[in-house]
Amino acid sequence: KVPMDKNLERFMLENGETIFRKAKDGRKLRIAIWKIQKERACGTIFFLNGHREFIEKYSETFALFIKKGFNVITLDWRGWGLSERPFPSQPKIQHISSAAEYQLDLDELISLAKQKNLSPPWHLIAHSLGCLIGLRRLTSEPQSFNKYIFLSPLWGNFPYIARPIQRLVIKFEKALRLLGLLMLTQQHPKKYKPYSLTVDFRKNTLTSDKKQFKRLQTILENNLKLHSGVPTLGYLIAILKEIDSLNRVDFPNRNILVLLADQERITDNKAVLRLIRRYDFINVVKIKKAQHEILIEKETIRKEAMSLIHKFIDP
Repeated sequence: KVPMDKNLERFMLENGETIFRKAKDGRKLRIAIWKIQKERACGTIFFLNGHREFIEKYSETFALFIKKGFNVITLDWRGWGLSERPFPSQPKIQHISSAAEYQLDLDELISLAKQKNLSPPWHLIAHSLGCLIGLRRLTSEPQSFNKYIFLSPLWGNFPYIARPIQRLVIKFEKALRLLGLLMLTQQHPKKYKPYSLTVDFRKNTLTSDKKQFKRLQTILENNLKLHSGVPTLGYLIAILKEIDSLNRVDFPNRNILVLLADQERITDNKAVLRLIRRYDFINVVKIKKAQHEILIEKETIRKEAMSLIHKFIDP
């Protein structure tokens, strides 16, 4: 067990195991596991969090899964949380050469789950960017998981970047690379602050629950190492290319549940619905009054979401 910083430990769910291990390309990842103590678990939840997130953000959610008898395994994706940054001397820069790098992280999660004999059935639950990573795994190796649950998926446009510009940067990626522009960032990395520390609760687009928003702020105020950073142009292009690619791929017929936030302002609900409308085997539910962070929303919203999830995965 890796000793934790006291400021962070108080936000981490108890009785878990934190492990640092390297992906196949040598990038060090932080992984956390909670293994049910009784004889047989109901299964294992693989939780894939979103962009610039970290394990402790979802401690309350993990506790609910464990209470229902499931093991939980999750991670900090490369580039943020306490996983290795692409440029250790410049930790506030986010960069990947390709979205395939995230599949190496997921490979490591699966490898560790096998090593720890985490009980089947295995279910994938993903949020936001985690849904993009999870969708790639669904389309490439559908048998990896028994059931797939996607919350507020990043499967369409970036709302804050005009669609023609998105197409343009993908088209001219090679030229941008030759000009040495892929490492450009929108703001100076040293000036970066996490979103929740730059916005008033009333204007935030994450959650309508003040207590959850304050908890998120407190974690980040007390744990500067969790602050991620600004993405490079190369990072944005890699994600846009992955979205574009996955919009051209057929979904395999698996057990899939998609939960959308009624008050979504970060990802694109219309794009998600366009992508999945031809598949009658996908269950889609829009959660009323929910903002992007369905699992750290008001208790009534969280209860509705968790009830839908548990009905879907009940063995």
